[in-house]
Amino acid sequence: MNPMARGIATLLLVVALTGPVGAGSAPRTVAVAEFSAEGGDGFWLDLFRLQGQLVRRLNRLWGLRVVGPDEVLAVMRQHRHSPEALYVWTSQAAEVARAVGADWIVVGRWTHLALDGDSRPSDDPRIARPSLSVAHAALQVRVVEAATRRILLEETFAVTRAGGGWGLGLLVDAAEAVLDRVVRRLAVLLHGSGSFDGGEARPL
Repeated sequence: MNPMARGIATLLLVVALTGPVGAGSAPRTVAVAEFSAEGGDGFWLDLFRLQGQLVRRLNRLWGLRVVGPDEVLAVMRQHRHSPEALYVWTSQAAEVARAVGADWIVVGRWTHLALDGDSRPSDDPRIARPSLSVAHAALQVRVVEAATRRILLEETFAVTRAGGGWGLGLLVDAAEAVLDRVVRRLAVLLHGSGSFDGGEARPL
């Protein structure tokens, strides 16, 4: 890529990630609910803290107001909604989004959080080979529009990491990489034409 083309590509990326949702319009609001986790090795991780990193990165986007999981969780408790129910039932998700004054709500569930190890024996018993660890993280994400209860985005983000030794650091790295992809996807959608890609939108 020549320098001019590279400069144009960089400019477009900056506009996509930092440009306003709408010229002269009030900031749009997105709520982020606590993601549910379906067992696996996820109980070893502080998933709520990791999700806080996602919220902080969304807060850096110009022209967007973010309602974090703490405030959303308070409303969920009032209505006795669980994170998993919020993912399954868009009516509940939209209800919570409206209660916190959000235009959209991001809900999700960790479907895979696993750390596998393989202690590989050596041909020479005097030589101890390090184990190989493989971490898998997968997150299903939905974006629901508060006013219509439509699912405006439904996508699965998955990352696998491999390395020597056994430790949760590898799984944390995989989960953080998943959340990084989620932020990038939301940034593009929220700073596009002022609304999400509704091609697959549907009520539930």
